[in-house]
Amino acid sequence: MSQLLAGIRVLELATGISGPYLGKLFADHGADVIKVEPPGGDPARRHGPWGPSGTPSGAGSLERSPLFLHLNTNKQSVIADLDVPSPSTDDVDFVRALVAESDIVIESFAPGHLDAIGLGYDTMCLLSPGIVLTSITPFGQSGPYAEAGYRGSDIVTYAMGGPMWGTGIDEREPVKLSGDVTSYQVGNLAAVPTLAAFQISQRSGRPAHVDVSAFEAQAGTIDRRSSYLIYQAYTGTDVAREPRQPQRASPVGFYPVTDGWALVFTLPTWAPRMVQTLAAAGLGLGDGEDGSSLAERFASPRWVFDPDLPDMVETALYPWLFSHSKASVAAAAQVHKWAVTPLNAPVDVLDDEHFVSRGVFVEVTHPVAGTVTQLTAPFRLHAGADAQPDVPAPAPLLGEHDAATRARAAERSRSDASASDAAASNASASSVGTHARIDHEPPRLPLDGIRVLDLTVVWAGPGCTMYLSDLGAEVIRVDNPFVFPTATRGLMARPPAEVVRELGPLSGYPDNDPGPRPWNRQNMFSSHGRGKLSCTLDPRTELGRETLRRLLDHVDVIVENNSIGVLAKLGIDWETVHAANPRVIMLRMPPMGLDGPSADWLGFGANFEAMCGLTGLRGYADDDPTSLTSVFHMDPASAATAAFAVLAVLARRDGADGEGGTGVGELIEFSQSENVMQHIGEYFIDAAANGTRHHPLGNRSVARAPQGCYRCAVDPARPDQDDEWVVIACENDDDWRALAILLDRTAGERAPPLASDERLSRHEGRMAHHDEIDARVSAWTQQRTSAEAFHQCQVAGVPAGQVLRESQLRTDPQMADRCWFRENGSTEQGWHSFPGRQWRWDGPEMPWRPIGILGDANEYVFRGLLGMDDDQWQALCDEGHISRDYLHPDGTPL
Repeated sequence: MSQLLAGIRVLELATGISGPYLGKLFADHGADVIKVEPPGGDPARRHGPWGPSGTPSGAGSLERSPLFLHLNTNKQSVIADLDVPSPSTDDVDFVRALVAESDIVIESFAPGHLDAIGLGYDTMCLLSPGIVLTSITPFGQSGPYAEAGYRGSDIVTYAMGGPMWGTGIDEREPVKLSGDVTSYQVGNLAAVPTLAAFQISQRSGRPAHVDVSAFEAQAGTIDRRSSYLIYQAYTGTDVAREPRQPQRASPVGFYPVTDGWALVFTLPTWAPRMVQTLAAAGLGLGDGEDGSSLAERFASPRWVFDPDLPDMVETALYPWLFSHSKASVAAAAQVHKWAVTPLNAPVDVLDDEHFVSRGVFVEVTHPVAGTVTQLTAPFRLHAGADAQPDVPAPAPLLGEHDAATRARAAERSRSDASASDAAASNASASSVGTHARIDHEPPRLPLDGIRVLDLTVVWAGPGCTMYLSDLGAEVIRVDNPFVFPTATRGLMARPPAEVVRELGPLSGYPDNDPGPRPWNRQNMFSSHGRGKLSCTLDPRTELGRETLRRLLDHVDVIVENNSIGVLAKLGIDWETVHAANPRVIMLRMPPMGLDGPSADWLGFGANFEAMCGLTGLRGYADDDPTSLTSVFHMDPASAATAAFAVLAVLARRDGADGEGGTGVGELIEFSQSENVMQHIGEYFIDAAANGTRHHPLGNRSVARAPQGCYRCAVDPARPDQDDEWVVIACENDDDWRALAILLDRTAGERAPPLASDERLSRHEGRMAHHDEIDARVSAWTQQRTSAEAFHQCQVAGVPAGQVLRESQLRTDPQMADRCWFRENGSTEQGWHSFPGRQWRWDGPEMPWRPIGILGDANEYVFRGLLGMDDDQWQALCDEGHISRDYLHPDGTPL
């Protein structure tokens, strides 16, 4: 079977990470991707990590970058110098010729640059009438920051758009995520509208311009920020950084073991699993002062208020931890479905038996870099019993395909000119041009008419189905009224009034009031609940299973991210579903894949980020893992790539215009860990080549110096807020010179000048003297508010950004100009200012529908779609399937 995106022609005019990662997603699934590089190569060719030997030198230095090797598999490289005010005519004509034969163009230039050099969107539409242009920029194509030429960087995007102000511990500065994963996620997200726009173009013949603002992409991320913004809208409260790992009766955090650290994640409802694990080891059996056991203490419904319980838990927990390695402690806990996972560095993951057994890493031979350990594609398709990952082709040498591509473009230009001359000589006097006008159907959303059955939980799966709904699909959630989905619709079904404020910003309610049905008012669910219908059904009963199977005849796609054995227990495993409805596409999103030694492990994104190497790169460089607060990058990473996979497989099933497709559904195996590992692929390459054990760098970077988060002066407009910060990131030597001049201009007479300091003129020198530079930068920022430091740096041409609270983000001028926040809600929670979309385009308007309410579509689904009569409907009611509440086993509301 041909690759998913075979036949799609992509022109990549982007450099760095976000645009090239978007190009990689297309290339690794079969698209023909031509990468246009400047004469000196994509800056990513100079990007580490480099291992102990440092930056390579010599003739092959530009071919060895782990970042470039990872981002550019399966691509071709040509050379054209477009990032200058006046490119050569030859280069512009060459790229014009490439545009003319392309379906998609990816670019990351400053807004207006392509127009200025004669390669703007209007020109591209003339060259290729159905072209899709995806522009990825820090702040989008419009707005005051875009118009002023403000620049971005990975840390800037996270500080301004993402939840950086709430990441880290309250006694220290905010801290960024691992490596450059924020930039990866922007490109990852951009894949969804890019493929959707291409599919619209295939049907309608219309072009599309996709505008991806990194700022907005992060502001809408389901890794906490969208939930935090809704929490702020509900309560008027900004989210603060958490204290260092607190003592809890239901422990969450990093704990030492014999050979490192393990992440323990215990939801309150999972405490019995912890007690069972410790009891199996002979611990916690009678540690209370009164001789009571942990099991007896947790049996009380008010255990959360037991002041002695945290000490009792730790008395049992630490001896158990110290008797295990990080691998054995996880294995022992997972037997009882307690979410404990090892904290690994990327080098540990290379030899992990689970990933080895699944063939996640493959060796690719590169003509200069030699044997390179690379990751396979982020998801697999099952054609038959097994799905084998494809081995990627190595990243191209600089300009490797330039001569052949230019020769082909020149030949095509000659052919087109001859054809044009012939058409002109034969044209009648009434002709309006050399091309006949084609009337295309009006553009419609790519998933118009597609129905999705949503069996998802928490964030990653629901985030995927939210994107599918935005693109026109009818999404029907199946909610079991007898099983309250902890962490999907709240930490508790009915939280007592006295604990609501203590539940934290990921389980908030309007005015801190849970209301009569808290599950319809909770902010975490609301962050991904728009536009979905809900039917209630308990598929554990025979009637429930039979009804669910009947639904299969009416859907195109099933999305689920439950534990891997759940579908089989419900009688809707892939084989059963495919036999009943061969057109159904099933997306399964297990954390670790469908097979392998750790496939049945349970946990949240934070658990698997720790296991697969991301968390080991994150945190303060001079602190231990107890300073690591939970982040959930895996969830937005999975949601976007999974939606991209569904779009691609649907296109293969249905064809471009309803014809030419296979007509057959497929099973998509989407291992969330393997997908998110793509976002640190360069670290695996370096670890395999050099044995490097990577450690956290705090807010610093392997490729940018200086880079950091610096305290600022109190803003007189907010005198009660003394936690103000700005991030600054010098991408290159020119950025440093601009920053140094800015610092020198206001420095005292005794401060040595920075701009003329030869030690600091190159990246290596600045890395060696980073502490010294940080002291000077910090002295400067502390004399300015974060807004002043941000704007002064940006005016000087230095990438910088405020670390924005939720309330600051709401009043940001760029967001206001682009009208980003939008009203949403429901009749049960009221109407509030919600985070907006993560991309915009000139394509068909996407729906903006209310947040789903439990059971709101029962009659539509069961009486409408399934055509149930009164007796069948009453049978569902009698068994308690039809409900607007979560229920006790006896059918009474919780």
